[in-house]
Amino acid sequence: MNRTELQAVCARVPFFRFLGLSVTEATESGVVTSMPFVDRHVGNPVQGNYHGGIIASFMEVTASLSVLDDWEDQRPKPINLTVDYLRPGRPGKTLHARATISRKGRRMASIETVAWQEDEAKPVAKGLFHFLLV
Repeated sequence: MNRTELQAVCARVPFFRFLGLSVTEATESGVVTSMPFVDRHVGNPVQGNYHGGIIASFMEVTASLSVLDDWEDQRPKPINLTVDYLRPGRPGKTLHARATISRKGRRMASIETVAWQEDEAKPVAKGLFHFLLV
């Protein structure tokens, strides 16, 4: 799917709208998304950092969009995921995620993800996601 079609999917799914994400790039090998900071994403009220679950969810959505062929007929089903948190997601800064397809077969896909704020070389989190495609 192209960027416009993926963004239309994001507009139809309530959780994707809750995250407020937008698709900034879509290629055959992966997807790049961004999510602006909003107060409902805060996990630590003292420091105001992003909640880890929001970061992981954002990365999972990005990974699922990267293997999406047709949202109406066949949605990717998560099999398992691993997220490594590397640094806090700081308040007031947009979070970006890149999902790169490592392997996509007929039944299963493996996607590597990275989330960052200002510098992709300084990731907030990295993840590995597996999806069932049938």
